[in-house]
Amino acid sequence: MGAHTELTSKADFDKALETTDKYVLVYAYEGEVSPQAESYATKFASTVDSYKLDISKYPEAAKFHGITQAPSIVVYKSGKEAAKVEGVVPEKMKELGEMLSKGV
Repeated sequence: MGAHTELTSKADFDKALETTDKYVLVYAYEGEVSPQAESYATKFASTVDSYKLDISKYPEAAKFHGITQAPSIVVYKSGKEAAKVEGVVPEKMKELGEMLSKGV
């Protein structure tokens, strides 16, 4: 088991969004979660609850999140989308890391 909790239903996602004391990060991927993504989930565990979503298994979830490519990351704060990075662009990932390290 990795650092991410798997989302397999809308109910799982709704429950995750109830989190108010941490960011909620959804890592959308196809196939396998990268080791780097697992490393980041562990690194930010004090400020972020990390979830994974295999969009090849749940294409309707990709549509719901507005994800057009994998891997992508969507971050929620108090139930609302706070950031999205599609394609895991390095400069955007740096900005995201700075945001997550500060906590909610």
